[in-house]
Amino acid sequence: MKASGRRVWPLLAVLCIATTRATSQAIPKPDYVTYLSREIMLPVQATGGSRLFNLFGDSTLPAYRDEAPRDGIDDARGRWLHALAVRFAPWMVRNSVDFPMDVRRLIEGGEASTLFIDAFDLAQAHPRLLGTETIDFAKLAGSDTTPDRRLLQLIDQFAPDPPRVATPPRPDLDVHHVLYFDMPGEDPASWNREFEGSVHGAIARKYIGFAKAFVHPFIAAVRREGFEPPRYELVLQYWFFYPYNDAGNVHEGDWEHINVVVTPRGQGTEPLAPTAMEALLTAPTAPDSLIIRRVEYYFHHWAFTADYLTPDVYASRAEWERQVANLRQERVGERGIWRQIRRQAYLDDEEKHLNLHPVVFIGGDNRGLQQLIAAPTRLGRASHGSYPFPGLYKDVGPQNTGELVRTRWDVFRATPESTATETRVVVRLDNRDRLEIIPDWERVLPLVRTDPVARRRWAWMVLPLHFGYPATRSPFAGIVRYAETGNTGAVGPSYNSAWNRAGPAAGYDAYIPHRLGSFFPASQQDNFWTGWGFFNLTLPTLVTLPPFDIAYRLLTAPLRTKSRNAYPALYGSEQIPFRFIGVQMGVSSVTVPGAFINLAGFPEIGQPFLEQVFALAGSDSSFTVTASPPAVRRVSVPTYGISLFLGRRFASENTLRHSNSAMRSDVLITTLPGLYPLALNLEMWEYSGSLRYNLALGGFQPFVKVGYGRSWYRLTDVTFNGQVVGNGSTRWVRRAGLLGSLVPNTLHAGAGFEFVPLRGVGRIDWGFRADVTVYSHNLGLRNEEGTFLIAQDAHVTRVHVGLGTTLSF
Repeated sequence: MKASGRRVWPLLAVLCIATTRATSQAIPKPDYVTYLSREIMLPVQATGGSRLFNLFGDSTLPAYRDEAPRDGIDDARGRWLHALAVRFAPWMVRNSVDFPMDVRRLIEGGEASTLFIDAFDLAQAHPRLLGTETIDFAKLAGSDTTPDRRLLQLIDQFAPDPPRVATPPRPDLDVHHVLYFDMPGEDPASWNREFEGSVHGAIARKYIGFAKAFVHPFIAAVRREGFEPPRYELVLQYWFFYPYNDAGNVHEGDWEHINVVVTPRGQGTEPLAPTAMEALLTAPTAPDSLIIRRVEYYFHHWAFTADYLTPDVYASRAEWERQVANLRQERVGERGIWRQIRRQAYLDDEEKHLNLHPVVFIGGDNRGLQQLIAAPTRLGRASHGSYPFPGLYKDVGPQNTGELVRTRWDVFRATPESTATETRVVVRLDNRDRLEIIPDWERVLPLVRTDPVARRRWAWMVLPLHFGYPATRSPFAGIVRYAETGNTGAVGPSYNSAWNRAGPAAGYDAYIPHRLGSFFPASQQDNFWTGWGFFNLTLPTLVTLPPFDIAYRLLTAPLRTKSRNAYPALYGSEQIPFRFIGVQMGVSSVTVPGAFINLAGFPEIGQPFLEQVFALAGSDSSFTVTASPPAVRRVSVPTYGISLFLGRRFASENTLRHSNSAMRSDVLITTLPGLYPLALNLEMWEYSGSLRYNLALGGFQPFVKVGYGRSWYRLTDVTFNGQVVGNGSTRWVRRAGLLGSLVPNTLHAGAGFEFVPLRGVGRIDWGFRADVTVYSHNLGLRNEEGTFLIAQDAHVTRVHVGLGTTLSF
């Protein structure tokens, strides 16, 4: 908003300091102002191309008419632009009840017709509310001219080119103004009650018929190499208004958009020369003679370009396949994206009927860690980004939030009529009544200054205002004071950095994704279920932990393989995971702790052992028996494992190990000379589930890991003085049965490194690793009813040194 010590609002003297609407907003005044930027908001100017070619008509010509309606556009040019807008209007695929709405119906006498003007003093550490004024837009068309005079004062003060009100600054006062329309509701629950109504999954009846898009045409210059003059493109910018956003971040008011770049048939990929653009506008070409050059989809802070001519979707299937084969892929799975663009460019699988209506998937299901701090709800699916096709879009939202668009791409194969109500999954905007052409704000500013009717109709394009309460509580919002962190009401299109911009713009980076399958999750939140909130710490988190991760994937693999709703995973980041699943083999070396000899204290070995001792000692019962600390050797055994990688940082490792370790102890019987050998073998099985964290992301990856597991073991080949003791074996200790305990009984922690010299997305990777891991557990000796142990339980710590190799994909 306008924030300057130089402009003390002259209306302060006549402010109506009133509580005009006693609503309980999430962030009250004056606190909400600390969530907004203090920078002065300025609209984006018209492009040089739009001015050069008089895109909206040359007002100096005698034939110029701007009457029906008065919108700064020559009426004849407006009709042609409107026909183009209808021809290339998108088909919107809903993810929730929402669809683009007519903001005019909300602010010109609807539920949000009151314009609020809050004045704050920001000279001190804590902001101070100076006052609030309101203008009811519903009354601008009435006989009372007071609201219109106040609106004109606002325009004189805040509209650009140039501001007409200026006052000297005061050293003790830093006045900052915030202008906004307050949409119905104040949080996701109340927004949903307002717009969904009483029927779950359906738009409230009073909002049926509100579907609309505002279309802003402009001419973009395409710079050439060297000193060659620029060429030009005609862009149709479709702006979509939604009254709220309740997904990754939460705020009132939401403006989204796409760009449709059109070109004459046969022009190819080359932009138009100045003479060609002049001819196109001087003798307006029939809309049917134009086609889509490309579509630019904008979501969050990203811009994805669907190129219709590289490869050429209008070519025959054979020619298109030839072009695809000759194009070098710059990203993994790029050919899959090209094929998806071609599929959506036709209305049928036989490719006989061309579709010149871009398909827009409205928002997706939240896949962000912020769900873990939220209460369960069925809401949170209304982010409203304009997505090009179904898929899991990784790391596109705040705090690396992903969004899942899971509606089938072929939902538009059988679309409703363009006049059908918004109760259908697909809402078509190729309807004259659902589109309105909006010019550059420079074209309407003179009208707004002089014409009360135009002022009511177009003031929202020239004023720096928010289309929603200025700030709403949202996860991670307000971390930095006076900075926009995703929870503020949306500003109007002309104040959006993408206005009059094609492709990536300020605030919108190019989204050029890798396309991979989503069979394996690449992060913990990929398994989250939208709406579960902190319940995602239960089953969705459990299935990312070993060994449940493997079991879950095995059980769901048939369903995932056959599902028609299978979707790709799209990664715009350069840190795309290059491994999803790996098989590892290695060697684990350990010196078995001597405490394992205590397992000989079980009755099946202890009692026969004592009997053999008594037999050796004879009738003399005054002896004692002492066993020396057992001698053990380091043993190296093979290990086998499966790893599931969650991005480049985390991995879930499942390892199985089987070992046999020989132990020997010398037994001293005090009444007999010499030492008597006690020999035994420790047979051990062990499953380990580890969570690994890589400290580096390249080919050399030092890591730390922690985990749990199940260890079970027994003694075999037990002999004393060369004779088998009992049957030579003990019971299995701590083994889990099918109906027995599956609770882990062993904990471990370790560190190591992995070197991956052969790696690449979409192909087999190979690496080798080394680690040191410390395992800790109790032996598990316990007295059972009717038994007697001749040894005690003990705590065991084992240090394993591992070497191994991993094949992954």
